[in-house]
Amino acid sequence: MRIRVFIFICFLGMLVLRAQETTLVNLNDTLKFHRILEGHKSAIESLTFSKDGTLLATGSWDRKVRVYGVDSLKNYTFQQEFDIHHAAITCIDISIDNKYIAIGSKDFTFSVFEMASGQLRFLSRDHTNAVSQLFFDPSNVHLITASMDGTARVYRVEDFEQAGPNSLVLRYSSKINGAQLSPAKGKFLLACDDSKVVEINGKGAVSAAYIGHRSRVNCLDVSHDRKMIASGSDDKDIRIWDVKTRKTRYVLEGHGWKVTSVHFSKDDRYLISSCNNGEVKIWDLQTGRESAYIPLVGNNARQAMFAPDMKSIAVATFQDKPPFGAVVYHTPYTVSVPQGKKGTVRKRTK
Repeated sequence: MRIRVFIFICFLGMLVLRAQETTLVNLNDTLKFHRILEGHKSAIESLTFSKDGTLLATGSWDRKVRVYGVDSLKNYTFQQEFDIHHAAITCIDISIDNKYIAIGSKDFTFSVFEMASGQLRFLSRDHTNAVSQLFFDPSNVHLITASMDGTARVYRVEDFEQAGPNSLVLRYSSKINGAQLSPAKGKFLLACDDSKVVEINGKGAVSAAYIGHRSRVNCLDVSHDRKMIASGSDDKDIRIWDVKTRKTRYVLEGHGWKVTSVHFSKDDRYLISSCNNGEVKIWDLQTGRESAYIPLVGNNARQAMFAPDMKSIAVATFQDKPPFGAVVYHTPYTVSVPQGKKGTVRKRTK
């Protein structure tokens, strides 16, 4: 009898130790569900925060874009809706000065609206396949678009006031699933179907390649200090690349299916990612380990993004039933940027 009791106590001790070990290994930062931004009539495919964090735009399979104002208390208030496309909204960006909103679609077109008046400034039919990404450059001089047709295009923003703006066309030999400005001046980064992240110049010539993924690269982002590139792939992995050496710093493993988006936090300490099975994860880039995991809300997370102040995140996800809208969470993070120094992340205190 004593032997059985002793064995039982030892067994309980082992369970406690394992539980403690698991807690230490999987110690996650706390993310608090805030709300679903109801209003769309179908699943959410894309979203973006404005650069100053005062706006959040969401795009849906209902072919509409809804814009919400975000106040200092992180309250979200619906402001306006844009409705011109004939297929799902794949990508959105808001200009630096919040003057324009650019919208890309699976209908092969993209549009540019003036935010204040809601007036359509330009509707492009230049691409021959779905528009996979678009963004305004930091100087607010150009809008860059990328498409599954294997081209990226560069437009001058001031030309949108004209009837038919011209564009610089950059061609690549594979479908382009994402694009960003390269840290190298005058060059662009493309996430491609051929499992590469490539850097091309203004003439479309490949100047560098980041090779390591084993399948299609779906998304990429460049850190704010321009020293890192993150890429997500159908191979389920996220790679963090060193820009200077073009070598992999980390391979972030843990997603159960295709990685659909990656996004650096304002201070480059964290990366948020989403996955085709509905997972959203936050990674600590100082350790290369998962820092937080968000419980599944839908069966396919298409995009996840930090607000500029890092106090909240928004997720575009496929809910099975209404309400349809971006899912917003509050985080324990904030960004502290001492004058003249690189920003650091601090946990908020109550």
